[in-house]
Parts: sequence; structure tokens; C-alpha cells
Amino acid sequence: MSFPIRVDLDSAVPLYAQIERQLRALLAEERWKAGDRLPSVRETAVRLGVNPLTVAKAYRLLQDEGLLESRPGAGIYAARAPRSPRGDRRAAVLRKLEEALEEARGLPREELEELFEQALLRRAARSRP
Repeated sequence: MSFPIRVDLDSAVPLYAQIERQLRALLAEERWKAGDRLPSVRETAVRLGVNPLTVAKAYRLLQDEGLLESRPGAGIYAARAPRSPRGDRRAAVLRKLEEALEEARGLPREELEELFEQALLRRAARSRP
């Protein structure tokens, strides 16, 4: 499996939050199941080209929720998947938005925001009685 996490260094979203959200989505999709070993903080940091403290913060947030567990001397493991209808839906939407952003690579942020606003307006117009 290729490395499943990507970061956008130009995004306004903090790097630790990008990593945390993607890990949460991967756990929700059960790409990592309870008991599976995740890449170490150092390995993840090297692969993403970010500071290890950034990765550690993302891992720690998920540990605090009980989604990951640290086993001293053995690494970081998936403890459980986030299981809520809202969480599952958010993970699916995030995945689709990331796919759309990949498709839109190169378009200016302002244009992307305008397109997103248009999509919201179209959806609202369709849902009116």
C-alpha cells in the first residue's frame, strides 16, 4: 500500500489537523483495523516532510479519543474505528472533497471557493419546495 496520507503545505489548515483528519478517515474506512500497527511518528514525518512534533500532535489527539494506542517500545496501534453515522459521513465527504481538489489542482483558491459556493447554491435551489 502506498503511503495513504498527504499534506498540503499551502493549505490554511494546520498540518497536524490535515494528518489527524486523514488518519481519522482511514480508521473509519478500516484501512487500519484495531490492532494494526501504524507507521511511527518519525517514519510518517519523514515521508510527509514535516516536523515529527506535528505528527506526534495528530497521533496524540487520536490517542486522547481512544482511536489510537501507544505501546511503549512497540509503536502506535489502531485501537478502534470512529463509529458514528456523522463521523462516517464526514469521512466520506472529506474523501470526496479531497478527490475533487486533486481534480482541480492548479485552480486558484478563490476560484475553488467560488465553485464550492455555486455547488452549495445549486443544492439549496434543488431542495426548495
